[in-house]
Amino acid sequence: MLNKTGCYSRRIGRLLRSCLAEDYGQEILEAAIVLPILFLILLAIFWFGRAFNISSTLNRAARQGIQTASQYTCAECGNSPQGAPQIFASIINTLQADHLYSANLVSYTPPFSCVATPPPNCTTYQNIQICTGVPLTCGTASCEQPPVACGANPALGVRLTFGYQYNWALNLANLAPLTLHGVAQSGSEN
Repeated sequence: MLNKTGCYSRRIGRLLRSCLAEDYGQEILEAAIVLPILFLILLAIFWFGRAFNISSTLNRAARQGIQTASQYTCAECGNSPQGAPQIFASIINTLQADHLYSANLVSYTPPFSCVATPPPNCTTYQNIQICTGVPLTCGTASCEQPPVACGANPALGVRLTFGYQYNWALNLANLAPLTLHGVAQSGSEN
């Protein structure tokens, strides 16, 4: 009786081991298929999260640049608006706070809301475009795409624009750099 029980337990043990060995191979195959896909999904979440973070930093930098552009120098110095180097410095300070590089700044010129007469006065300083006399509204005309002539009394202001090339951390699929934009505008202070 002891022999029969021992024999049954060995048979059951062999049967269990063979079943487990088959499942073990299947689990390895499933993991080999699923894990690379899961890894790519997690990497994509990280990349697009970082792109969203960079986009919000660019908008914050553009707003900081507009704030600097709207400030005037001291009254004893002639009370003139800040120059392009001061605006550039405020933008760069904001970008550096988030570990972004000024070397990745590129020019970006979006269309105005309407075609103003006289045209806005635009200058580009190290890939940052600073425009004054920019139509912020279309006045009495309706704003359209592509822009049409402004109507009477459009609100004018200052606009600051630039682009930033976001290079992908791992270039797995030869992806081109993503160009994100920083844009801010402000009405003129009278």
